[in-house]
Amino acid sequence: MNNKIAAIICGVISALYLPSAFATENGSDSFALGAEGMMAGALPPAGVYLLSYYQNYHASEFQNGPDQFHVDVNAVVPRLVWMTDQKIMDGQLGLYAAQPLVDLRLKVNGMADSNQGLGDLILGGMLGWHQGNHHWIAALETVLATGEYDTPSTTHPVEANLGKNYHTIRPIIAYSYANAAGLDLSTKLSYSWNTRNDATDYQSGQYIAGDYSLGYRISPKLKVAVEGYAFKQTTDDKVNGSNIGFKGQAFAIGPGIQYADKNWSIEAKFLKETEVEYRPEGHTSWLKLIWAF
Repeated sequence: MNNKIAAIICGVISALYLPSAFATENGSDSFALGAEGMMAGALPPAGVYLLSYYQNYHASEFQNGPDQFHVDVNAVVPRLVWMTDQKIMDGQLGLYAAQPLVDLRLKVNGMADSNQGLGDLILGGMLGWHQGNHHWIAALETVLATGEYDTPSTTHPVEANLGKNYHTIRPIIAYSYANAAGLDLSTKLSYSWNTRNDATDYQSGQYIAGDYSLGYRISPKLKVAVEGYAFKQTTDDKVNGSNIGFKGQAFAIGPGIQYADKNWSIEAKFLKETEVEYRPEGHTSWLKLIWAF
C-alpha cells in the first residue's frame, strides 16, 4: 500500500476507541464492538443507572492495509441511563448519553502519533419490552462529531484523531432469553449510516454490527459465557463522490464472566478477532460496571 493511502488511513483511524479500524474511513467505526454481552436485550426498571466501560484494544496487523502497523487504545466510557415510567407502544422509554475518554497510540510505516482526550459524544433513546423469559430493546442513537480532529497533511501524515469528523445515525435492536435454569442467550444488532467527512471528502459506507453472548449462571451471582462480535460493511466507501470499493469485515470470539450483587454488576471479557478484511486485526478486553442509584 502506498504512503498516500497509508496517510488517509492514519488520519481517520481515530475512531478505534469503542471498537476497532480501512473500509469505512481508516477502517474505523463508532459501534462499540464487544461492549455488550449478557442480558443485552433486557432493560432495567425505572431509575437512573451509571454504566462504566473500560476497553483495551491492541492490533499489530492491518488486513489489506499498511505493512507496518501498530495501535493501542485505552478508553473509559461512562454512560448515563435514565429509565422513565413512560410507555410508548407498551415499551418502557429510556434515554442515554455516553462520552468516551480515549488514550490512542498509533504507528504506521515508521510514523507515529498519540493523543488523549474526549471522543465523539453518543446520544440515544430506547424502548424495552419483557414477556416471561423473553426481553427486547429497540433503540435509535446518534454519534456526534464532537471529538478532536486534525486533517492529515504532508508534514504530519499520521494523526491519532479522537473524533471522526462525521456524524452517524444508528437503529439498534437487542434480544435476550433467560430462563430459571441459568441459560442466557443475548444479541444486539445495529445498522449505521455515516455522513461525509468534509475535511477529506470521504464518505464511509454503511455497515451491520452486533454483539452476541451465550451464557450460563453457575451460581446465584456468577455467570460465564462465550461472547463476541461481528462487523460487515454493506456499501462501498466513497471519495469525492466516487466508489473506491473497500468493504470491511471482522469477527471476534472469547470468554466472558459476570458477577452481580444487589444494585451493581461487573462483566469482563477477552475477544480475539479473526476473518478480518480492510481493518486492523487484534484483540480487545472489556470491563463493564453497572451501578443503580
